[in-house]
Amino acid sequence: MSLADTNTDAAPDRLGAALLRLSAGLATAGGLLLLGAAVLTVLSVTGRQFIALGPIPGDVELVELSMAAAIASFLPYCQMKRGHVIVDFVTGFLSSRAKGVLDALAALAFAGCAAIITWRLALGGMDMRAYNDQTMVLGVPTWLSFAVMVPSFALLTIICLYTAAISLIRPESQAR
Repeated sequence: MSLADTNTDAAPDRLGAALLRLSAGLATAGGLLLLGAAVLTVLSVTGRQFIALGPIPGDVELVELSMAAAIASFLPYCQMKRGHVIVDFVTGFLSSRAKGVLDALAALAFAGCAAIITWRLALGGMDMRAYNDQTMVLGVPTWLSFAVMVPSFALLTIICLYTAAISLIRPESQAR
């Protein structure tokens, strides 16, 4: 096995490369949301402590909405890079083929959970929009964070199915 074979940035095929690019873009957007929330929090706290202006109105609301969207946007990339925590002390003696089957089963279970979450978030977001649900202080529509989370979980579902297939097709490519 060469060094090029162990490169976790390289996807094994065109679909994998496209999914990696999509998930990386989504994770970058999530990082920008996280950065924005951090800057808002710092400005609100320093404004309260040092400038005596008080907190920024609605800062907690904005941080809550952006955190939900940011966290959801990181999940597809984490799955694509196989970054989720794996407890493998029980499976250490298994062949790469057996580990691939277990990884595929776990990815399929994760895909099922992600699909259910996608479905329920879509319904919840539509309800929030239909009822014009808004945050208390700023009146920001709460469905906006759902509009980011639904595509994130949909992509997560697709990536879980992809990683399940790769685990079965190329179990030796799974670095653990």
